[in-house]
Amino acid sequence: MQYEFDEENDNELEISEFKNIQEIEMTVPGNKIRERIDKFLAAAIRNISRNKIATLLDKGWITVNGKVEKANYKVNPGDVVKVNIPRAERIEILPENIPLDFVYQDEYLAVVNKQAGLTVHPTYSSVSGTLVNALMYHFKNDLSAVNGELRPGIVHRLDKDTTGLMVVAKSDLVHRPLADQFAEKSAHREYIGICIGKFKEKSGRVDTLIGRWQRDRRVMVVTQFEGKQAITNYEVLEEFNKFSLVKFMLETGRTHQIRVHMKHLGHPLLGDKVYDGDNLKRVGLPVNQQKRLAHLLDILPRQALHARRLEFFHPALKQRLSFEAPVPEDMLKVIQLIKEWEF
Repeated sequence: MQYEFDEENDNELEISEFKNIQEIEMTVPGNKIRERIDKFLAAAIRNISRNKIATLLDKGWITVNGKVEKANYKVNPGDVVKVNIPRAERIEILPENIPLDFVYQDEYLAVVNKQAGLTVHPTYSSVSGTLVNALMYHFKNDLSAVNGELRPGIVHRLDKDTTGLMVVAKSDLVHRPLADQFAEKSAHREYIGICIGKFKEKSGRVDTLIGRWQRDRRVMVVTQFEGKQAITNYEVLEEFNKFSLVKFMLETGRTHQIRVHMKHLGHPLLGDKVYDGDNLKRVGLPVNQQKRLAHLLDILPRQALHARRLEFFHPALKQRLSFEAPVPEDMLKVIQLIKEWEF
């Protein structure tokens, strides 16, 4: 028997936030050969992807014999597998006249330099003021429908307060090939950020597991045994007394990856309220200079992170494109003051 899954859930929310939950329960047949649970479910449930299954497993929405298991768990004959699929009422996403900085566009795709404070897509609890609302205004119906009604055109994401380059799919024709490039690491992304402190190693590769913090699942942490592999390469571009200007190149694209890895190294991004980047004590300045540091945080009330370069292969034009967005004014001003005040 094959079960059917209608994809209308939102990965950003916790299961307790949904009024309706679709439940699918099945028993692994007695003649079934042992195989990974994600592969088993992909074959057993119609219209569901391995990525979706991985998300449900990561959030604990799939259990085996009443216990949450990892994606590499191998099902056994007789196992009772229960899949909880959060569902929400259909909502209407409206176009909004939010200014956008388009770096490039053609009939197939667009590249936008996203401003700080702009969430990429709506959720069922927040349906306005996002990049998607703005894109719907600028492009009307000319957005890829591959990612559903909440994420039309969205190929990859940036955090709300991270600025910089994103590619958006206007055509279904290019959406999946673009997404595959990010998944396969053939698309190149380069970030620049201001970190607290000096790095002992001026360049390096951070390779850890990252998972959700049990106390607050909106926060990500480096984990020892569970989570997804996250790899960040970094290079110190310029060093100051108390700060470092750093370039980042990603091999994976996990939630909050750079921010989590920099906190893990003891060098959080300046201004990052979630990952200790607004902790004045961490900088170690004397009392008479802490007002100046507080002024920096007033200028930059967000994490000092900018997606500076983006390079990918255009699936329709059959050529590789490369774009660069200048460092935003708030970060430039902070760098200038760090130099003037000899921080």
